[in-house]
Amino acid sequence: MRGIETPGVMEWWSDGVMNLKPTTPILLHSNTPYRLKLLGLLLLALTTLGAAPVEKKLKAPKIAVSTHLDKTAVWVGDMFHYTVRAIHDPNVEIVLEPLKKESLNLAPFVVREVTVRHSAFGGDKKVTEVILLLATYESGQAELRIPSFVLYYFTLKAGSEKGGDTLAESFPVPATRVGLRSTLTADALRPRDSRVLSRAGPERWMTALALGLAGMVFLAVQFTRRLWTSSSTEKPKTRHLTRRAKARMLQDFLRATQTMGRDSAEDQLRFYAEVSRFVREYLGQSLEIDVSSLTPDEVASALKSHGQDGLGAPVKTLLERCEQVLYTRRGADLGRDWRDEVQGELGKLTQRLRM
Repeated sequence: MRGIETPGVMEWWSDGVMNLKPTTPILLHSNTPYRLKLLGLLLLALTTLGAAPVEKKLKAPKIAVSTHLDKTAVWVGDMFHYTVRAIHDPNVEIVLEPLKKESLNLAPFVVREVTVRHSAFGGDKKVTEVILLLATYESGQAELRIPSFVLYYFTLKAGSEKGGDTLAESFPVPATRVGLRSTLTADALRPRDSRVLSRAGPERWMTALALGLAGMVFLAVQFTRRLWTSSSTEKPKTRHLTRRAKARMLQDFLRATQTMGRDSAEDQLRFYAEVSRFVREYLGQSLEIDVSSLTPDEVASALKSHGQDGLGAPVKTLLERCEQVLYTRRGADLGRDWRDEVQGELGKLTQRLRM
């Protein structure tokens, strides 16, 4: 309230309330009776106290904080993401230096990784997301609380940058609850709590030692027995053909091939099958080369490695023709066309094998 004195008159009114008209002036003359003066002061006090309070326009908050979990409940040892989302004005800058996994203390949770993302929100806002990868190894509880922590920020003015004289402000991140699941039963919420540790006496470790020694002795006996059996068993001796036996074997086969039929397709297939079988069997017995499962190229390479360079090419050609007759669709026709030629090559091969 303010008062203005005039000669012989004092006027009082209230201008401390917004949108409030001045009160009716009260004229107090020097010759006004004392009771009237007291009544006027009382009315003035009642008018001032009954006035409406001043309405103050509150500032809207600069930052809106929310938290999110990708899992509402976790198992002991599981990792999950805890996201702190802050929506703020463009001139607000979050301080990122304290957001390191080494400096964040969120016990009973362990911070494995910290990721910060920035994006736009609406037309005049920005979003800063702090994503924490957390894990916990607590047990025996149904629920845990991620503790609250503080984030700092600077408010940058237009035309100015963050400097040493700019004071950082802070806001708290609220605590968040997360459920905890465990494979332990309700009677044993802590590992090994229901187990009574017993000390192993001499009789227990001596029994285990005796069983182990008995097993080792059994294995040694079995190994010695198998070794003795394999060494005493007579190995089959390889039959070495004499030169006369090789010549007789070749002559008998040539006579057998000459008596084979030529008319039907079955006769052609039987002829080439016998030629392929005899050549492979003869090389295995005379030269001690196992060519039963080798291709013609591999047979030629095996003969070359055993010093039989002259036999490689004709044996390869003969076996290739046998396989074409036996395993192709036109085998019977090819066999009929090649019969005389193959018979001649077989005679030349026998001559080389006798040498």
